[in-house]
Amino acid sequence: MTTGQQVYAERDTAFFEAVREVFEKYPEAKGRYAITGLELAQRLKIDLERQVGISEIKDGTIVTRFVDRDDPVVRASGRLCKDWDWQHRCISWIEAPV
Repeated sequence: MTTGQQVYAERDTAFFEAVREVFEKYPEAKGRYAITGLELAQRLKIDLERQVGISEIKDGTIVTRFVDRDDPVVRASGRLCKDWDWQHRCISWIEAPV
């Protein structure tokens, strides 16, 4: 466990215990979902109330750029929501597989 993982696990013990219980209750979801922190977005001062991430794969690397929620690129067809916030609002999009 990295230092960062230890900090989150110690600070939000009850939350992570509840998440573990949910994954145990729905084992088929274990390979489809993961919990992610917002550390990088916070460091970049991304305002997830106003902006969303658009991710794509370029040369074997996942590249995410942030745009305003009302940007036409967000509403473009062929996008799938990748990450949701606690209100089930999309905060990150990906190109739909072809």
